[in-house]
Amino acid sequence: MKLLYTKRSPYARKVRVVALEKNIALELVDEDLQKKSQRLLDANPLGKVPTLVLDNGATVYDSAVICQYLDGLDDKVIMVPHLPSERIEVLKWEAMADDLMVAAINLYMEKLRHPQDFHKDFTAALEKNILAAYAYIEKNLSALQKFDLAAVAVASAIGYVHFRLPHLKVQGASAQWFDHISNRPSMAQTVPVA
Repeated sequence: MKLLYTKRSPYARKVRVVALEKNIALELVDEDLQKKSQRLLDANPLGKVPTLVLDNGATVYDSAVICQYLDGLDDKVIMVPHLPSERIEVLKWEAMADDLMVAAINLYMEKLRHPQDFHKDFTAALEKNILAAYAYIEKNLSALQKFDLAAVAVASAIGYVHFRLPHLKVQGASAQWFDHISNRPSMAQTVPVA
């Protein structure tokens, strides 16, 4: 299988961590999102990463869908629990983390596109959202003690914020949790790079 990705995408990181944890080999194909390849456009109608290209040529896209696909390939390591009550909790954490990623990406892009005249109310609202997510994580950190898709998604989101918005580093017990989880081999191998 091939994963079309970028080294800085927090969504691709989430997929890569799941694959590493499950010992699933992926051929990594680094894409340039400014000059999208025909391969990426053929694989995903929106030309977004990550996109998984299966050995038979079929494609799977959106990190949440790819993670579920990879998790379903075997039960040696379970990243998304099968029990409905546990499953929904993990998927809720993943959704919150994905929304944290959206806020961080939008904040970074706004300041990148308009370094001198960025929309102050918009960026302030995004920073407030990021801090609210951090407060939620801090309050509910006990739910992230198992290394499953919830922990992967949250750590990938925090890692992206630290990478692109270093002034918004996580604090308190969440910082200790993030430092600890960042030492896991799958996390250490997938740190975002420019």
